[in-house]
Amino acid sequence: MPKPPQKGSSPEPKRRVVRKRLADGTVKEYVYGPRLPKEKAPQQAADTVAALLAAYFRSPQFQRLAQSTKDTYNRYLGYLGEIEELQVSQVRRRQLLTIRDAIAVTSGPAAANTFIRNCSALFSWARDRDWIDASPIIQVKALPGGHLQAWSDSDIQAALTKLPEHLRRATILALYTGQRRADLCAMLWSSYDGKSIRLTQKKTKVPLIIPVHPLLKAELDQWKAGATSVFILTSSAGRPIAPLTLSALFLARMSRIGLKGLNVHGLRKAAAARLADAGCSPHEIAAITGHKTLSMVELYTRSADQEKLARAAILKLEFGENANQANRENTSVKSKK
Repeated sequence: MPKPPQKGSSPEPKRRVVRKRLADGTVKEYVYGPRLPKEKAPQQAADTVAALLAAYFRSPQFQRLAQSTKDTYNRYLGYLGEIEELQVSQVRRRQLLTIRDAIAVTSGPAAANTFIRNCSALFSWARDRDWIDASPIIQVKALPGGHLQAWSDSDIQAALTKLPEHLRRATILALYTGQRRADLCAMLWSSYDGKSIRLTQKKTKVPLIIPVHPLLKAELDQWKAGATSVFILTSSAGRPIAPLTLSALFLARMSRIGLKGLNVHGLRKAAAARLADAGCSPHEIAAITGHKTLSMVELYTRSADQEKLARAAILKLEFGENANQANRENTSVKSKK
């Protein structure tokens, strides 16, 4: 049985061991935390990819990012562990594309494209600080199918019918607020006044006031009556849900009900598409979703806009054909006279 620390002494520092599956399927072990007494600091060669990553993660540019964005960078730049011993100047485009292609096979094109975007930010930072003369990853075309899929009406109906209650609630809240997973998980009951939800987005720091749709209000009022947490969304055990956990739960449960690949972020896209389908302008949609640029809103709503324009085009075609047919019939009648 271990002895408790003596008075005036400090307990042993906590260590964290993380095993990371690399793009080729192999597993590498990383140890984080304070060094143990008399333990030598690991030797890190200057100007290697490992040294670049360490410098980038310490930089003010990285530190001012939202925590959810930091988590994404940590996750995807972790794939560079395969080449961490290389000099940064020796990194070639083909090596990064090889890693990207392996990610695409194991995790899909969206994950592969995210890896490239994160690498682009890293190597641009390195170029600006004279680690390299030019980024090896500029002008890489995104893999097709790399955008997260928006949920269809049938997907949403299946989720509301088949998901467990805590995920059904997350589906409804995401669909009627259009928020990112981090903001969904952070919503407090104190932010809801019966008419609107007030929040400041974690990623953009944009303050929002979201009027509550009548259907969402009915749900919220019912949930609040039995709430045991300060958070609107909780796990099945009534505890707060971390954003990454929410994504993992959705992916697993949606796959179980036959809707593989649907992510919680697809509900944000579905919310924007529904607003567009209702006739909302890009500015009106951005007022709900908190997007800083209209180009991203347009990307989210492109499928809804396409369908709306296509329907209008077919109606015009049908109207034109009917008009032409009527003209032909009138001409035929006149010629007989």
